[in-house]
Parts: sequence; structure tokens; C-alpha cells
Amino acid sequence: MERASPADPPAGQREWRAMVLLGWFDAAQAGAFGEELARFCDSELRLIATASPGKREDRRRKLLGKVLQRARDFAAAHPLNTYKKAKLGNRLKWTLKDLGHDDDFVDLLVKEILLALAR
Repeated sequence: MERASPADPPAGQREWRAMVLLGWFDAAQAGAFGEELARFCDSELRLIATASPGKREDRRRKLLGKVLQRARDFAAAHPLNTYKKAKLGNRLKWTLKDLGHDDDFVDLLVKEILLALAR
């Protein structure tokens, strides 16, 4: 019978560590939420584009507030590590760009969301 060294964790603890490590990299929910958030932004921005010029800026500010709150709510329900935040931001960014939104606007929006999630 092979003896485990004192530094080796018990078998159950090794399995638990493996599950935790795999869970750390499971960013499917974060990526899906990033895409959902991008599609929400897209639909709202298209509505804002039809508004009168005087109301657009106010509606954009309100949209940013809604988006940040949705992101915070998601983060409260689904703890996000660095990798998951990166996946969320990446999916959000590229979905918005694929939908035809301005690069500078998309970069600014993603930056604001990721900064809000870092707090």
C-alpha cells in the first residue's frame, strides 16, 4: 500500500479543490449575461436614436444607470472572479461591436461596467 506524504491532502479534499478550480474557469453564465446586456443596450440605444436631440443625452444617462444596476445585480447573484469579469466584458464588447455600435462608445461603456463590478 502506497503511503501519502504529509503534504498530500486527503482524497476528498483533492476532489473539492479540483471542483473549485474548474468552477473558477466556468464563465458560461458571465458570457451569456454579457451578450444579454449587449442586446438590451442595443435595443435601448435604437429607441434613444429615435428621440428628439434634446432628450437623447438624458436617456443615455438613464440607460447607463440601468445597465450598471443590472450588472451589479448579476454580480450579487453570481460571484465574479477576474476571469469571469473579463469574459463578461469581452462578450459585451464584441456583441455591441458586431451590432454596429461605435468603437469608442463601446469601449467606454465596457470600461464603466467593469469598473462598477470592481467595487
